Amino acid sequence: MNLKILHRIYFGFDGKPDPYDRYLKSWKNQLPEFQINYWNADNLPIDICYFSKLMFDLRDHAFLSDYFRWWVLREYGGVYLDADIEIIDGKKFQLLVEELEMSKKHHSFLGIDNKAGGWYTGHSVASVPNSPLTKFMCEVYEGLGHVSLWRRKIFYFMSPQLTALYFASNGHNIDGMGTTPKLDKPIINSGVKIYPQEYFSPLTPVMINGKGGFEIDAYTENTTICHHFSCSWHDSDSPYKSGVNTNLMLLEEKYNIVRKLFFKNKYPKFIRIIVRLFNLFKSIPSKLYETLKNA
Repeated sequence: MNLKILHRIYFGFDGKPDPYDRYLKSWKNQLPEFQINYWNADNLPIDICYFSKLMFDLRDHAFLSDYFRWWVLREYGGVYLDADIEIIDGKKFQLLVEELEMSKKHHSFLGIDNKAGGWYTGHSVASVPNSPLTKFMCEVYEGLGHVSLWRRKIFYFMSPQLTALYFASNGHNIDGMGTTPKLDKPIINSGVKIYPQEYFSPLTPVMINGKGGFEIDAYTENTTICHHFSCSWHDSDSPYKSGVNTNLMLLEEKYNIVRKLFFKNKYPKFIRIIVRLFNLFKSIPSKLYETLKNA
């Protein structure tokens, strides 16, 4: 089974140029053997269900892609990645996909978004076609009906939380809503291989003193991809979108800002960095230094 397919969904409803080209280049450079499938409103069945029709009418690209990521995986298999995903180590990531191609124990894989909470990576999922996971998730979105209007009002309607419903429905950590917190090693649960946070999500969103940013808290030798949390679905007044932020920088660029300011190259590249990298304002480095010092 060939699962070396990268699915990229980008609707571009605002008419602006694609801001994630730097990350797309990392896909091409790091995973040259993979086919990239580009999806948008022209080649997706927008009218397939109430949820997709409503999200399209509302031009809500983020929640529209929440459904279609599962649809493309169910129909074609392969790997879905959010547009703001950077490939950090293509060779290691390819090995994970090749293991899935040959596996008789798991039909899908995903990661943990944050170790403490144990929610799953809606931003990066791999699956064989018609896997139990993709069929389940498509049915969830297709069954939301008019409740879809509350998608931005209810925390548990977000992609990581809805994904956890699959595990809870299979009897996993029901009291914890199907999450897998404090995961240190890859495990297989309900036919899905779950990787610890460090593999796919070396950054974690944080909020301190009303300012949004990200913590580099799981960047190790196991990191294969990085979700950069562009917050594209946030409103313009979101604290994560104020000022000139770091969202569109590469992980190495973010890492180097911290390393140069605070570690002075004393430590090896692959260490756990427990520092907070906040939105960059024009007064950097003084503002960044002040924030980190007081964190």
